Amino acid sequence: MKFVRGMLAGILVTALGAGLAACGPIGVPDSRLVEAGGDSKSALDGLVRFSVPDGGGRGDIRVRFGVEPLPADRPAPPGIITVGDMVTIDVEGDLTRGRIAIDYGELPDGVRPEMLNVFGWSADLGGWVPLTGTVTDAVERAVAGDTILFDSYVLGTWRLTTDAVGDSITTDAGVVLPIKEGTNRGFWAYARAAAIASLADAVEHLTGEPEDLVCEPRATNVSVNVVSTPKGRFDACVLAGTGSQQILVRNRLPFPVLLDLPADGRVRPVVDTLVTADSPDALDGIRDTLLTYLTGAVAVGGGQTVTLELQPGSRTPVRLTGRLDWSVVALDAGLRQLDLMLPNSQALRPRTAEALLLAHTEHGAATREALAAGAVDAPAVQSLLRAAGLTGAGRGVADLFEFSACVLERTSNAAGSDQDVLAALRTTGPTVAMFTSECLNTIYEKYMPEGSRSAKAILDTLRGTTGAIRSAVPKADRKRGTGQVAVTLTPR
Repeated sequence: MKFVRGMLAGILVTALGAGLAACGPIGVPDSRLVEAGGDSKSALDGLVRFSVPDGGGRGDIRVRFGVEPLPADRPAPPGIITVGDMVTIDVEGDLTRGRIAIDYGELPDGVRPEMLNVFGWSADLGGWVPLTGTVTDAVERAVAGDTILFDSYVLGTWRLTTDAVGDSITTDAGVVLPIKEGTNRGFWAYARAAAIASLADAVEHLTGEPEDLVCEPRATNVSVNVVSTPKGRFDACVLAGTGSQQILVRNRLPFPVLLDLPADGRVRPVVDTLVTADSPDALDGIRDTLLTYLTGAVAVGGGQTVTLELQPGSRTPVRLTGRLDWSVVALDAGLRQLDLMLPNSQALRPRTAEALLLAHTEHGAATREALAAGAVDAPAVQSLLRAAGLTGAGRGVADLFEFSACVLERTSNAAGSDQDVLAALRTTGPTVAMFTSECLNTIYEKYMPEGSRSAKAILDTLRGTTGAIRSAVPKADRKRGTGQVAVTLTPR
C-alpha cells in the first residue's frame, strides 16, 4: 500500500511496521487545497485522492485527511464487511460535492476488488451510506465514489453467502436476498439484483396464498361479525387471554387490505419481536407502526393473518373497516429499498416498532404532523424519541416517517388506489411506482448526490411492480367493487 510504503521510508521502526500490517495504516492529518473543476489532490502518501467537480464548491476549499481504526460507535451494518481503516476528512470552505478515491492495498481472503465500494458516514443518519458513481481501478488498487457527505469514509463490500443455489446478501434488517445467476460481480450490480429480488419478495409477501386461521381458545365474551366483498374473503376471531385479548384477522383476497383502527386506541397492532432474520415479515412491524401513527390503520397482506390487540374493559362494539389499497404495496417495496440502500439497523428493528407503538397513545396525535415532515428536532418528536428510548436513531426514524407520509399522500390521489384496485392494476400500478420512486428520492437526496446513476438503477426496479402484481393476482379476481371489509366486535 502506498501509504504504508511512505511511512516505512520515513520511519524505519520494525515494531510500527508490524503493527501497521496487522491493523492497517495510521496517519497524521494531511491538508490540501482543492479547486472546483481542478485536478484531484493526493493525501496521506497516496492513500487518498480527492477532487471537486464543477459546481461542487466555491472559493478556497481546504480538506484535511486522517486515518484511524473504525470506532466502536460507528459499526458497519450487519450485511457489510469493511476493509482497512476509516479515513477522516475535515473541510474548510464552501464544499457541496466531491469525489474521493481510497487505496485498498492487500485484501483479505475471499474479498474481490470489484465488489468493493466506498461508504460515507452520515452523522444525521447515524450510519454508513454507500457512495454512488463508484469505480474500481485494479491498476491503482483504488476505489472512487461521489459524495455529499464530508465526515469519514471506509471501504466495504456485501457480506456474501454462497451455496448450491448461488450468492445471496443479507440486508440490515436481516432479509436474505438471492442474487440472480450471471449478475456481474460488483457492489452496485449486486445491489440492483438484490433490489429486484426484494421487489419479488414484497409482491409474494403481499399477494400470497391464505394461511390457516388457528383461533384456540376463542374468547367467549366477544362476538365477531365479518362482512367482505366478495363474501367470505376476510376472517376474524378473538383469542381468549389475560389482561388483553388478541384479534386475529385473515385476508384471503389476493391483494393487501388497509384496515382502519378505532381512533380511541382500543385496538393496536402487535409486533413480532422474535421474527427470524430471514423472514419476509422482518419489516412488517415498522410498516404497521408507521401506518398506525400516520393514518390510524394497519396492513393485512393478501393471504396473511395479522395479530391485533384489543384493550379490555369497553362494553361498546368495536368496528374495523378496510379496503384494498395500493399504498401498502408502495410502503412495503419502499421500506425494503431503504433497508438495502440506507442501512440503519435501529430504525428498522422490530423492537423499534414495538417501542414506538407503546408510546403511541400518549404521543401519537401530538407528533403526527412533525413526523410526516421528517422534523426530527420538533419538541413533540424529541419527547416521543425519549419516551421510546430512541434518541440515537432519531434521524433514521424521521426518514421512515417522512417517506411513508409522502407515499400515503400521493397514492391517495391516484385513480383506483382506494377503490376498484384490482380492476385498475394496469393503469394505477405505474403511477404508484412512480410516486414511490419520487418519495424515496426525497430521502436519498439527503445522503447521495442528486441524480446518482447507481441509486437510479435501484429505483428503476420499482417499474416492475405493476407486472409483478398483475402476475400474482388471478384474472378472475380483477373485478370492480372487490375488497371492502368490515369487522364488528361486540362484547356479550
